[in-house]
Amino acid sequence: MQCDIFIPLIFPVFFYLFFRFLNSILNTIYSILYLDLTGNKKYVIYRLTVSLYIKGEMIMARIIKKYDERKDEFLETAQQLFFAQGYDQTSVDAIIRKMGLSKGTFYYYFESKEDLLDKLTCKMGDKILEEVKKIADREDLDATAKLNEAYGVTRSVKFENIELLKVLIKVLYNDRNLFFRYKIFRKFTELLAPEFTKIIRQGMNEKVFDTPYPDEAANLIFEIANTLSGRIPRLIIDLDKNPENINKVEREFKVYENAIERIIGARKGTFNIVNRNILKKFSEKLKD
Repeated sequence: MQCDIFIPLIFPVFFYLFFRFLNSILNTIYSILYLDLTGNKKYVIYRLTVSLYIKGEMIMARIIKKYDERKDEFLETAQQLFFAQGYDQTSVDAIIRKMGLSKGTFYYYFESKEDLLDKLTCKMGDKILEEVKKIADREDLDATAKLNEAYGVTRSVKFENIELLKVLIKVLYNDRNLFFRYKIFRKFTELLAPEFTKIIRQGMNEKVFDTPYPDEAANLIFEIANTLSGRIPRLIIDLDKNPENINKVEREFKVYENAIERIIGARKGTFNIVNRNILKKFSEKLKD
């Protein structure tokens, strides 16, 4: 499931396409009749059909590209403002003012500021999914290595998007935004759980995992992760003031690792998701 859903084109685009196709028809008929002197009507119709198909594909590709480019401009501009001013302090007016566009244009691409943040988060989710799928499809790794790699690449993508994470932590862990946080969690689960299921099934075939419910086990792993994610970010953010939080965070992850092993029937010590050095590095990145 992809988070970016193509919004249907409206009337101006329809008329643009109509006149481009009409122009293509006239030009193509003229050129074919001029060049083809054999009188073969079937050949003329064939040439016309192929030409219109190719031109239509080119026109549609240009329109979609322009749409995606403008949408990316909105996302990049909003992300910059969120980083500089904070999510709550950045209004839709501030975003369109920086871009020099109208509010109507903004609402053509996004339902609201929250929808824009949702799309930003989905871009990171899509990147994580892309990397996890590569791992799940590899033939040179066993299931245990794949799960550890999947957690590792998820961590790496989050490091690469640390500025977005700073915004998300402030937004998602505000009690006013519990429903938004739940929506984000559900989307990440829908994206990633099927890939984890594939890895779990591989582990069952390799006799290193033992569970009769691989699909449910994958979803349960994410349910527990969501529960822990309500506590861990706050503990990491406060590491400066409360250095002892590092022990609490480590314990939380050990609990999570143990839970995964029990859920999928893996031996103890199979997973090592994070260590103290990674947690400290993550804390430092969040403070920069």
